[in-house]
Amino acid sequence: MRSDIGQFAVLRQLLPTIEENLARHRAAAVHWEPADFVRAEMYWGSRTSTLTEAAKAALVTNLLVEQNIPLYRRDATAAEVGAWPSWLTEWSAGRTRHAAAVTDYLVATRSVDPIALGRARTQCMTVGFDAPINGAHLLRSLVQVALDESVSSVCHRNTVAQCHDPVADRLLGRIVADQELHVRFFSDLVSAALEVAPSLTVTAITEVVMNFQLPGSNLPGFARSAMLISRDGIYDLRRHLDDVLRPMLAQWRIFERADLGAGGRSRDLLAAHLDHLDAQDAATEIGRTRNQQYANALRAS
Repeated sequence: MRSDIGQFAVLRQLLPTIEENLARHRAAAVHWEPADFVRAEMYWGSRTSTLTEAAKAALVTNLLVEQNIPLYRRDATAAEVGAWPSWLTEWSAGRTRHAAAVTDYLVATRSVDPIALGRARTQCMTVGFDAPINGAHLLRSLVQVALDESVSSVCHRNTVAQCHDPVADRLLGRIVADQELHVRFFSDLVSAALEVAPSLTVTAITEVVMNFQLPGSNLPGFARSAMLISRDGIYDLRRHLDDVLRPMLAQWRIFERADLGAGGRSRDLLAAHLDHLDAQDAATEIGRTRNQQYANALRAS
């Protein structure tokens, strides 16, 4: 495939996979509404939220990311290419449902100030943030969304333990089940793209992985939220490596392929980057251990 090929030409190459994946998704998807899980009267009489600060930060951050999806879906569907617009519409509707359900839960449990949350949502939708599906490079977009969805799924699974609430357990479990379908859709498209254009696709994968930032990294208050989320083990560099990057790269068989051509250089860069992340995590863990030992010594003195 030529390196200057447009995004819609790539889409046409992937149309059979998109159509197959959409049919599979529709057969597996479960329709639900936020009210199936969250009703305000469940929490009447409750005095305080059971969520930890890290759990609140994780849920609010994911909520703000989810709600921005419809803002850029319209541009991506400008060209009516097969089943692609239909998939984007269904994906966007699912993400919007997730945002509404998490909002209902946070407000019902009095875990956040609803006025402040409303302002944050308005600011997010007014200012927006860089959307990976927007723009001309479809391959990078597909890789980015596959990773973003996987990150969000891991965050939700690890947030459950810090909610101490069976309703949160059921709701986040339902959202994770949806996200796993989304991850499968996008990751399968990347697998298909590797068969169509292996060199270009592995280059796109390397670019996205090496420049990856957590979804919503330019949202208001993100730095504090990211600190809490990492500190309490909801999502940190080790989870990024072991729960997202390595499983996804293994599915795509990046380090097994013999058909990459010029893309082999990108794969070498990717391998070196993973080694760097491993070393960075090891150094962080050593520092964390030393800080804990120092704190324990202070308490004992």
